[in-house]
Amino acid sequence: MRNGLAAILLAAWCCVSPALAADTARDATFLALVKQRHLPPVDPRGWGEHVGADCVWVGRGLRVATRAEVQGMQIDTGKSVEIQDFVLHDYGNVAVLTYVVVERQPQNGAVLTSYLRKMDTYLSKEGRWQLIANAEVVGKPDRKAVALDPATYDRLAGTYEATFNGKPVRTRFWREGRRFMGQTEGQEAGELFPLSATTFFEAAQPEEGGPVDEFVIDAAGRVTGWIYRDGDFEVRARRVE
Repeated sequence: MRNGLAAILLAAWCCVSPALAADTARDATFLALVKQRHLPPVDPRGWGEHVGADCVWVGRGLRVATRAEVQGMQIDTGKSVEIQDFVLHDYGNVAVLTYVVVERQPQNGAVLTSYLRKMDTYLSKEGRWQLIANAEVVGKPDRKAVALDPATYDRLAGTYEATFNGKPVRTRFWREGRRFMGQTEGQEAGELFPLSATTFFEAAQPEEGGPVDEFVIDAAGRVTGWIYRDGDFEVRARRVE
């Protein structure tokens, strides 16, 4: 029986191993292209071999940069670079890569570390892979929660109602042991971390500049409302019994 099972497993492995080997080879091919563009020393000539002349570059501002502009930024400044969280999304003649670039730059006797989340789109063209679009977001450090007595959450717990397009939408907050939780109708529940006794950030988005949840206290010390802020977007909700 064991020999028969071994034969079945071996046959199954033989059937899938070519595909697995192809996937591994494909990953290695694209990871090598990413490293060629990012890991120092960067050779501008080799860097440009697989970058399309009309590649679209979306970076830290609102404008779209040209290939010449980006290629001109490839200067050896003595930094070390590491590629993390590399994932290949394969669509045949199109491939989308997502990964994090960790840059460590010596500066004033210390080392400055920055994180960039990147997304590359490659197209198989003229017998080779060419980069046709790149987008990046600079990662910001995580905010630090302050220590609060969990009993503080009981004061804020309750249901808050906002209006969208004429329709009421409710968000509920509650304490779960030592955790403060929140959930808007139709969405998943999530934990909130305190920045102060009335201001919180979401555990799922801890980066500096991410969404903020603020509870409104009136002159009598009563909690009357909740404000959700995400950049320029703001939602104001009143507390309901």
